[in-house]
Amino acid sequence: MRTALISGGTRNIGLGIARRLGADGFRVAITSRSPDALDEAVAVLVADGVDAFGVHGDITDEASVQSMTADVINRTGGIDVLVNNAAARHHGALPDTSLADWQKVLATTLTGAFLMTRAVIPGMTARSWGRIVNIAGVSGQRGAEHRPALVAAKAGLIGLTKATALEFAASGVTANAVSPGLIDTQRSASLGDAAIATEHYRQQLLEVPVGRLGRPEEVAGLCSYLCSDGAGFVTGQVLGINGGIYT
Repeated sequence: MRTALISGGTRNIGLGIARRLGADGFRVAITSRSPDALDEAVAVLVADGVDAFGVHGDITDEASVQSMTADVINRTGGIDVLVNNAAARHHGALPDTSLADWQKVLATTLTGAFLMTRAVIPGMTARSWGRIVNIAGVSGQRGAEHRPALVAAKAGLIGLTKATALEFAASGVTANAVSPGLIDTQRSASLGDAAIATEHYRQQLLEVPVGRLGRPEEVAGLCSYLCSDGAGFVTGQVLGINGGIYT
């Protein structure tokens, strides 16, 4: 049985991906900084019939990443799939974005993905098989007002995807970015200015050609393909799932 490791897999898109990969036959490990969130999400996955467990840690900390990935490898024998899903967000105008806000978003969304990727690559190349999926976002492709840190981080994640894909293409390891548009998820009102965030999403929804929000399970379905044996010739790509808002 192959093992998939999903960062930030306790809710929304991350939990949807965990469910789908579990249904595909993967053993699933999810990460979070919250032990309570991990316990709740693992309980949901197990109730759905998924072979799942949680690993507690902070993906922005190098030692914590090493500890988490070592734990997963010790339990399962290796990590075959990595989904870099964890992200931090901040809503606010660029002049009002503090250095701390900027660094928090970059550390979680981009540096965390780098640290996780670096930790799992040796095992994947040793087995000549691996799948890395980075959850980017349409804002990293077309830009967005009042979210400079997230736009920069998601654009950087796309760059990391392409660099990883080229470096390890001959090793049987693929790296791709899935770029969702507006997805129907639970959003914390504590992430920056809630009024700005609400208005942003209201305006963006008016622009979606299909006229609705996407669903986490739709994002998960795309990830499922990219993590399959059949996707071995797909690497270095940015696959949009955005209802036509960016083409």
